[in-house]
Amino acid sequence: MKLGGRIRADYSYSQAKDVSTVTGGAVALKTGASAMNKFGSEVRGRVDLDARTPTPYGTVQAVTSIRLARTTGVLADSSMAKDPADGTTAVTINSSAAAATLEAAYIRFAGFTFGNAKDNFAFMPSIFYGAGHWPSFANGTNTIAYTAVLGGGFSATLGFQDAAYTAGKPLDGGVAGDPFFRYTAIPQINARLDWDQSWGTVAVKAATLRYELVDGTLSSGLPLASHSKQVWAAGAGVKFNLPQLAAGDALYLEGNYADGMTEYTINWGNAKSSDTKRNIAGLGFNPASVIDYANGIETVKSWNLAANFQHFFAPQHRTTLLATYGGFKAPTSAKALAWDGKKGFGDGTVWNVGAQYAFLPTAGFEIGVEALYARMKQDVALTAAATSTTSRSDGAWTGRMRVERTF
Repeated sequence: MKLGGRIRADYSYSQAKDVSTVTGGAVALKTGASAMNKFGSEVRGRVDLDARTPTPYGTVQAVTSIRLARTTGVLADSSMAKDPADGTTAVTINSSAAAATLEAAYIRFAGFTFGNAKDNFAFMPSIFYGAGHWPSFANGTNTIAYTAVLGGGFSATLGFQDAAYTAGKPLDGGVAGDPFFRYTAIPQINARLDWDQSWGTVAVKAATLRYELVDGTLSSGLPLASHSKQVWAAGAGVKFNLPQLAAGDALYLEGNYADGMTEYTINWGNAKSSDTKRNIAGLGFNPASVIDYANGIETVKSWNLAANFQHFFAPQHRTTLLATYGGFKAPTSAKALAWDGKKGFGDGTVWNVGAQYAFLPTAGFEIGVEALYARMKQDVALTAAATSTTSRSDGAWTGRMRVERTF
């Protein structure tokens, strides 16, 4: 059995700047620049166990990763309340939080994976300390998956996942009563095809899920409406190994499109890191994947493009450049409601760019710094009936330092 772990200390500072204003009517749900100048830190300790035993049928592997963390400076805005004076979000800066998280716990045998493991849609590695707009689930997902090695560098994976760990949160669009949603008895299905060669890797992936939502007053037990909808996402990623530049150099590219699964595109689902909110100027709006209206479920369509380039200009010195761009298209019913950042919202785009430098004195130890700039633009209704709209654009800088030891 192999025992290992990781200790990580992050220190970050974020500064948002308001670029435009809305004159009259509803304003974009956001925090003001003065509320976004903040310092935060996070310290993590992780314990990894990896046990492998040979059998006549192949090796059986058991892996567990448990993470403990203390965090400050997290932007908390779950209530989405507005300041009545200027319409901006009433936010809370969490002074301290401690949590234990299960990152992985799975058994692999004869091509099968049982337990909590990496989501089969994820491709881009987490070289950058800050969040980009691509599928990324640090805590994994509960899954049963099978991977077949096809030869010639090809492998195919079919997974049945518990979407409660990854899926974007649906919203109630205005039907009377409390919204209640559940997934069908059939789990989320993910499929993936990988091609590994000496020059790099290509991955093509897809996912589908069926939402079932019931709107009603739960205490009465009398549902007012019941709707269901099949949603899906598809994407591809490619990694180019670039040893001709330097050992370890690589370029990663990824693109995804989703109809009702924003968790696989712009990385804003309910299971995502608070780091994403911090890097997007404090706009506390996470677009839902689906919205339940009186006439049925409507989906949020979204997409993303991402690039990550890693270069070693010496074995102990790594630089990384990041660029991502994505967008979402709001359902017709959402555009027809007053802009409140929840039920009523418009189309939007988001992008960020970043640069990182890391010093690697020895294997498994790095000290790094990076800077990220992010900008979000979204349509905003000027009237309660949403008969006219304008757009709001907000940006933010984030600086971060990390000291990490893996053993």
